[in-house]
This record gives sequence, structure tokens and C-alpha cells, in this order.
Amino acid sequence: NGSFKDLKSVPESATMAYFVKPLTYNSQVAGFLIRSYPSLWTVLDAQTKNVLGSFTDEQILVQRTNTPDLRESGRLVQKSVDERAIKARANM
Repeated sequence: NGSFKDLKSVPESATMAYFVKPLTYNSQVAGFLIRSYPSLWTVLDAQTKNVLGSFTDEQILVQRTNTPDLRESGRLVQKSVDERAIKARANM
């Protein structure tokens, strides 16, 4: 959590940071929450590589922390997997 780190551990000249968090569903990696600072937080489907949603810091970070709340991004991935499964069953 960045709020507890020494402010001098990252130089002021640092302008880019990356965040990649695998999102699982049914014990499988089904998507990723990614961020290339200062861009938006983005949820990607692991299979189709489609963008499922994007978030600002205000929308996704837990208050007074640098930690993203994974609930909404997890829901987006779950919905994508479920919709893909329903389409696959319909084509059987």
C-alpha cells in the first residue's frame, strides 16, 4: 500500500508505473485489471482481449489508499465469461 511507503523511495522524476492484477473466476484467470500510470484503470477479458470497462482513481481506489477495489472489475469479468458460456451453449 503506497500510503505507508517512504515518500523518498520513489524519485520525483518517476513518471510511469504499471499495475497488472489477474482476475479469477471459477479458479481460472479470466481477466486482468491493468494500469499504465497516468492512464485509466482498465479491465480486460483474458480470452477475447476485449476492454470490459475503465475506471478513474476516484471510482476504483479504496478511500485513503492506493489499493484498487476489485469487486466491480471482478463482476465485469464474471459477466463476460457467463455471456460467452451462454453463447457457446446456444450454438450446440
